[in-house]
Amino acid sequence: MSGSGLLAKRPRLRADLIFSRPLRRGPDTVYLIKDRRSARAFEISPKEQFLLRRLDGARSLADVGAEYAAEYGRRLGDEHWTRLLWLLHERDLLSTRPVGTVGDDSDSAPGGPAPLGVLGWWAHRLRWLLRPAVFALLAVLVAALLAVVGLRLGPLWQAARPAFTDPVALLALTLLAWFGAALHEFAHALVAVHVGATVNRINLITLTCEIEDYLYLPRRSQQVMIAVAGAVANGLVLLVVGVALAALPGAFADRLFSAYVLVGAAQTLVNLVPLPPLDGYKIVSHLLGLLNLAPESRRYLTTLPRRLVRRPGPRYPRRTAVQLGLFAGWWLIAFAAVAAVVIGVGGALLRPALGTLSYVPPAAIVGLTIAGWLARPHRHRPADRTPPQPLHRNNQ
Repeated sequence: MSGSGLLAKRPRLRADLIFSRPLRRGPDTVYLIKDRRSARAFEISPKEQFLLRRLDGARSLADVGAEYAAEYGRRLGDEHWTRLLWLLHERDLLSTRPVGTVGDDSDSAPGGPAPLGVLGWWAHRLRWLLRPAVFALLAVLVAALLAVVGLRLGPLWQAARPAFTDPVALLALTLLAWFGAALHEFAHALVAVHVGATVNRINLITLTCEIEDYLYLPRRSQQVMIAVAGAVANGLVLLVVGVALAALPGAFADRLFSAYVLVGAAQTLVNLVPLPPLDGYKIVSHLLGLLNLAPESRRYLTTLPRRLVRRPGPRYPRRTAVQLGLFAGWWLIAFAAVAAVVIGVGGALLRPALGTLSYVPPAAIVGLTIAGWLARPHRHRPADRTPPQPLHRNNQ
């Protein structure tokens, strides 16, 4: 096809494709594009995103090329357009319907959002509670409640100790803890539906919740709301139990509810620790806008010596380097703390049998675990359920 004939074409992407906001994967800025019909996701560069966003059926390739040249100072050749259109056609990302046709691509896309059902009903009824300002106020209230629990840790423990040796109280405590965990997962799903993400599956018996497309939400605050929703729900349960503790008389209620306040506070705080796969890790990742934060921080750390001696390596923007460096430092501190606890507890348990050599076996186990982790083959961790693949490797 002649250059003029090719540039006169007006290709259009399918209407049911969804794009993420700009994200950072290590030193690179990337976008994710997802085909909801096939559930395939692709990772594209900012230049590719610039082009694809303008394939709307109204602009010709000549128009898009002129905008690209004005933005990046480089005009694309016919071979680039041919290769890009072939890639889009091969991945079935181009619309075959004329512009304005009734029944657009999204009508036949089985991968679109599932019916809302019960979750949609609850999200509609509680929409006032899920407004960002109200939700933020609830998060502050939960933080204040956890601080109060910390200040009263001694009296609560004294009141709760009998519950951990009472079979009836232990059973009731287990049921309360399960209810809190189930509400935790339900809250994730509820907020996801409210902000427009897709809940693929939720099971309150096995305590699992699978949320799709949260990376494609337009605002990072929505992603943070989904991640923090579980902790807020746990905090509200703590508040209700705290009120019951103050209102209901009796020794059994006093020790049961005191025990649950301690257990529930521990559940909430553990989930907020910024280590994968906990909610705190997801909150930090969304706040920073970083994909695969933990693997990328380790990559930054392992390539740092090479960059310090000015050998070839990935070049990180200063802000990204600081973020990854701080998380890598936190990860090392947390790992060292866990290793020290394992060695200390293991050595103390083995001391009657091994004496001064009691710390050698647990130290060897920790060392072998670290060696095995370092020696394992690197696997790409998907940003969503479907691993994003590069759409086009030869970026202009």
